[in-house]
Amino acid sequence: MKNYCSFSLVTRAECLLSCLILFISTTALSTAETTIRFTEQTQQAGIHFKHANGASKEKYLPETMGSGGLFFDYNNDGHLDIYLVNGGSIRSARQDTDRDPKHINVLYRNKGDGTFVDATLEALLQQNSGYGMGCLSADYDNDGDADLYLTNFGRNQLYRNNGDGTFTDVTSYAGVGDGSWSVSATFGDYNLDGYLDLYVANYLDYLPETAHACFLEGVHIYCGPHEYPGARDTLYRNNGDGTFTDVTAHAKLHNTGKGLGTLFADYNDDGYPDIFVANDAVPDFLYRNNRDGSFTDVAVTAGIAYNSEGRATASMGIANGDYDNDGRTDIFITNFSLEINSLFHNDGDGFYTMTTFETGLADPSFAQLGFGTQFLDVDNDGILELFVANGHVWDNVSEITPSLSYKQRCQIFGRNSTGKFRDLSETAGLFFERAIVARGVAIGDYNNDGATDVLVTTCAEYAVLLRNDSQITPTKNNWVKIRLVGIESNRDGIGAKVWVHTDHVTQFREVTCGGSYASDSDHNLLFGIGRQETIRSIRVQWLSGHLQTIDFSKTESPINEVIHITEDRVN
Repeated sequence: MKNYCSFSLVTRAECLLSCLILFISTTALSTAETTIRFTEQTQQAGIHFKHANGASKEKYLPETMGSGGLFFDYNNDGHLDIYLVNGGSIRSARQDTDRDPKHINVLYRNKGDGTFVDATLEALLQQNSGYGMGCLSADYDNDGDADLYLTNFGRNQLYRNNGDGTFTDVTSYAGVGDGSWSVSATFGDYNLDGYLDLYVANYLDYLPETAHACFLEGVHIYCGPHEYPGARDTLYRNNGDGTFTDVTAHAKLHNTGKGLGTLFADYNDDGYPDIFVANDAVPDFLYRNNRDGSFTDVAVTAGIAYNSEGRATASMGIANGDYDNDGRTDIFITNFSLEINSLFHNDGDGFYTMTTFETGLADPSFAQLGFGTQFLDVDNDGILELFVANGHVWDNVSEITPSLSYKQRCQIFGRNSTGKFRDLSETAGLFFERAIVARGVAIGDYNNDGATDVLVTTCAEYAVLLRNDSQITPTKNNWVKIRLVGIESNRDGIGAKVWVHTDHVTQFREVTCGGSYASDSDHNLLFGIGRQETIRSIRVQWLSGHLQTIDFSKTESPINEVIHITEDRVN
């Protein structure tokens, strides 16, 4: 593991030229003979978590919507740990009491040998309130330890990492116990003060005691979002002293949506994190950061509020990544069955274009109901694949539409030499032949072999851990894993933009927190560089405004290594 800290400037012209070279080079790489393969390791790794949704004859809506999970290194030992969110009983979800011990969330500590051990009790994480929905992790207090935020049907929770393997519930002190039905959340520093702020996406104004039954063609189903009003989201500003302030109104976040996914990301490259919200059956939000503490919803004018037919979709999860290697972050959104998923290309001028049909992603998604999703470079060839977790919300959907099913197969898509995505699921491993009720997706290299693994959460089923066993013939592709350490910026480097330059290609990523569905992934960035054997430089644009470049022309390239890049102090 290496640490780097240096500074130099790269011109915009050089960046544009690098992007052009990247497109040409990655197109050539895509013609190489590759094998995309995942091996399920759940039981072998010691993961025995089964989600409890408390299914009842009343069919309370939260029962079918959970839940999420995450990869994070809570004890700073260099190995990714796993956190999985549980549900329980809806009837007791609104009571201000701890959850039934049988239904608590579970923390699995990575032992460093490919296996995990249940560390929930020793970490003091056994007290969960409400009915669990999602989770994410970030170092909100900049003390070097990964903290934990939980979204619930009921009061949310914030656990501060004590730095000794234990956590303390600081929800009340921090002031972030949002009592709405929260599903997803995201951390990002919207005001560039060096502290991570928190945006919470809330779903519906729903109470079990006033809920009504829903029927479709005489079949009792879980109600849809049209049956209940939406709930207002919440933006919490980090005060820098361990507490937060609700600034939703001050930030002019007046819209009421039905949020299921959310993400801080700088879509217009102005250096200020914006907020995207995936709403269920109402227009999605894209809040442009006005750089004065307020936001403006520009989703309609930016072309991302609706699909290409001008319709609001039942948006569930979000994946962000530069799928065409043009140096800009694109957005992928999962939707309901009999709707296609939405891939929005970032045109670089403040606008998006929906490219689902052109890229070949329309037909494979039509009969699926997508939830969690992530872009990832499975085979380290420098081109992003796309993982989609599927599963319906109606456990009896086949009684209404025989061609649809409750349990569905997950999908993995890769780009071919023409630039279109193709479904690789049939040859990607036995897991993709098995139908499940999938929900969240998190990615990270849990066994530190330089390949991105996948964690899939479910509703009322066992969570799934997929080890990435992909390789390129005749040799494996090269990679570099980057961990950022902010000094003037937030310590996690969330919001930073990173470019990796090799002799022939340049790749771009933005460090984000959240996205997918009710889940969070490792914040370290793993770049696959294909057959390239040297890295020219790594460039980091920090949220502080500091541009930092590590030049490897006179030093050994960090090939197949993990490196730490610490932000330079600006005098």
